[in-house]
Amino acid sequence: MRIAAQIRPWVLLGACLAANVLFQRLNPPAWSDAYDLGDPPPAAMIRAAALGEDVLAGYFLTLYVQNFNMHLGLATPLAAIDRPKVIRWLDLGLDLDPDSGYPLLLASRHYGETGTSAQQRTMLAWVRGRFEERPNQRWPWLVHAVYVARHELNDMPLAEHYAADLRTRVDDPKAPSWVRQMDLLLRADRGEAEDARAILGALIAAGQIRSPAELKFLESRLPPMPPSDL
Repeated sequence: MRIAAQIRPWVLLGACLAANVLFQRLNPPAWSDAYDLGDPPPAAMIRAAALGEDVLAGYFLTLYVQNFNMHLGLATPLAAIDRPKVIRWLDLGLDLDPDSGYPLLLASRHYGETGTSAQQRTMLAWVRGRFEERPNQRWPWLVHAVYVARHELNDMPLAEHYAADLRTRVDDPKAPSWVRQMDLLLRADRGEAEDARAILGALIAAGQIRSPAELKFLESRLPPMPPSDL
């Protein structure tokens, strides 16, 4: 009886979740383009209204940007939302709470993976710009920008550009070593032997290769050098 009493709440919770999923599938939101995100309020107004709780204000502001396209059962396609306006809202959220990764997460995934190629590039460029302010803290979001550039935009030069930023700007010893090695691995995958070997040499010179096994692995990924004409 005791076990049944302990299990019953979880069964009820599971049934409620299943019912919610079924309801959403049977009643999808209607699409609408009637809602404009608009410009964010002035930062001074937000800070005054928050009574010093800037972190909390930044959280709720970013949450609003995340869920803006869902309004009273009407859904606005993400591609229809003006990206410069999204960026102004995300800028405000990040300025209110610079330690938060929430606005960068929305930019790199929620908005960075949707819309046209131009819209995606706009969001990735914003992520890269805010990364430069705190590279040792914000590198995870530029890593995702590398992924989007390579696998969704199919723009390997852009992916390499972001990966080079990771290699040259992230110097926190707590950051995983693969973060700074992405540039090398991307170039190795493209068969750019000379550039890949130059990057490996730079990693070694900077003391960013942490073990012989790591060095051996990276060397195994290098493409062979083309034969010399001499």
